[in-house]
Amino acid sequence: MAVCLDTTFLVDLLAGDEGALAFADSMSEPATISAVSFYELMSAVRSDRRLARVEAIAREYAVVPADYDVCSMAGAIQARLGDAGRLIPVLDAMIAATAILAGMPIVTSDEHFRRVPTEFGLSVRTY
Repeated sequence: MAVCLDTTFLVDLLAGDEGALAFADSMSEPATISAVSFYELMSAVRSDRRLARVEAIAREYAVVPADYDVCSMAGAIQARLGDAGRLIPVLDAMIAATAILAGMPIVTSDEHFRRVPTEFGLSVRTY
């Protein structure tokens, strides 16, 4: 089964984090990234070297767009979480929705993804 790599995982991978590197080395399944994660990585680019590394990630992993359905589900996730007073960052709701709609677990170390209500069907894998 393919996985969706969260921004935190990608940042850790770029930084040479041992856990992220080991997870990446052990992956046998295909991996994707949300267009939102690509945006988050690009917004932090401050050098040509970093830009090249981020662009390489976008070429290595399929980038899944944030379309109408992703935005709609992210809104529904936030509405449910807001009712419970447990919102997560907006862009993370969009990343979660991307993974859910693509039928993939999210690979992350961010615990707030576990707050996504179970009826949405988000599976979380840590590294």
